[in-house]
Amino acid sequence: MKKSGVFSLFMSALLISFVFPSCTSQQGNNGKTASIGTTAELLVVTQNQEQWENQIGQTIKKYFAADMYGFPQPESIFKIIHIKTDNFSEVYKTERNIFIVDINPKVKEAKIIVERDKWAAPQLIYKIIAPTPMSFVKAFMIKKDYFIEKYLAFERQRILKVFKSSLDDKVMKNIKNHFSFTLDVPSGFYVAKATPNFMWIRHEASQSSQGILIISIPYKDTTQFLRDKILERIQRFQMHNIPGPSTGSYMSLDRKFVLPMDTRITNFPTHFAVEIRGLWRVEHDFMGGPFISYTFLNKNTNQIVTLFGYVYYPNHRKRDLLLQIESILYSVKFGNSGKK
Repeated sequence: MKKSGVFSLFMSALLISFVFPSCTSQQGNNGKTASIGTTAELLVVTQNQEQWENQIGQTIKKYFAADMYGFPQPESIFKIIHIKTDNFSEVYKTERNIFIVDINPKVKEAKIIVERDKWAAPQLIYKIIAPTPMSFVKAFMIKKDYFIEKYLAFERQRILKVFKSSLDDKVMKNIKNHFSFTLDVPSGFYVAKATPNFMWIRHEASQSSQGILIISIPYKDTTQFLRDKILERIQRFQMHNIPGPSTGSYMSLDRKFVLPMDTRITNFPTHFAVEIRGLWRVEHDFMGGPFISYTFLNKNTNQIVTLFGYVYYPNHRKRDLLLQIESILYSVKFGNSGKK
C-alpha cells in the first residue's frame, strides 16, 4: 500500500471536520440553566475531606476513575471533580453529572435517590444517603455498575443530541439503502468504501481519525455470536477492505497483548447485542488504538450485523472520541418509522 493509503493523515486538512462542544448552550431543557461539564466529567460531593480521603472516597475513585478497557495508555472512565458540601455553590450545581455522598446517622438504612434536571438541564444526579460510611460503601458496591452505565448512557444521549443538529443525510441514506437500518452520523463523516455487505465510514481531523465499519452477513446459527467468531469475521473484512499506510499492511485486531473483552448486553437499541472492547492495530506497521463493536441480529433482513468503531489519535487521550463513536453506534434504528 502506498504511503498515501487510507490511514494516512496527510490529506486530512482537505476533509471537513465537525466541532464537538464540551459544554451546552446557555439555556437547557424546560427553560432551565444549561448544564456544564466536559465529556464524561463527574462531580462528586462529599460532606468533608475525610470522607474523600478514607474508605468512601477510595471506593468511589476505584470504580468511577477505573481505567477504560482496551486503551493503549491508561484513561479513566470518568474525569472526577471533587468538592465538599460547603463549596457546593450555584455554579457547581449546574454540573451535568453529579454524585452526592450523605452520611446521616438518623436514617435507618442506606437509600439511593435519583434526580434529573434539578438545578440545570440536562442533568443526572445520584445521591446515596446512609447511616454510616460502611453502609454507604455496601450500597455503592451493589449499584456501582448501574451508576456507571446510567452516567455513560446519559453522556451518549447528550452527544447524540448535539449531533442531531448536523446529521449527514447522504451518509445516513447510504447506510439505510445498504443495510435497512440507520445511524445518526454527523457531518464530517463520509463513506470511504461500500460493498453489498460492508461499509467503511470515516472522519479525519488534523491529528485524529475516527471510523465505523458495518459488516452484515446472513444469520445461520447462534455460534455466530461467539466472541472468537465475531473477531475472526471482523479481521477477515479488515484484511480485505482496510489497507494500511505501508506496502502489505492492513487493519487487524490485537489478540495477543490486550485480549478483546466481550459482554452480553440488553440495553442496546436492538436489545440483545454482544459488545466487544479491545485494541485494533495495523499488521506490518505501527498504528493502533481502541475499538468497540456491537453484534446483533437484524430481524428484518435475517442478517447478523457488526458495528465496529475505532479511534486513531497517537499520543493523545482517546476516551472522548471513542465515546462519540459509541454514541453513534447506539443510535441504530430499524424500519421506516424511525423507532428504535
